[in-house]
Amino acid sequence: MPEVKDTAQGSAATVAPSMKFKDMSVLQKLTFIGKATLCVLTFGFAFPNIFMD
Repeated sequence: MPEVKDTAQGSAATVAPSMKFKDMSVLQKLTFIGKATLCVLTFGFAFPNIFMD
């Protein structure tokens, strides 16, 4: 089970850690690279929060 980080006081939600690039499957890596490329080519209008972590 993945570790869960604590959240701010009063928050009912828990923060699940994001998957690291090295732990992704080949298909997930290709999808991420495609989304990142599209984000850069559209100056952030497509997938604006892809790099938020």
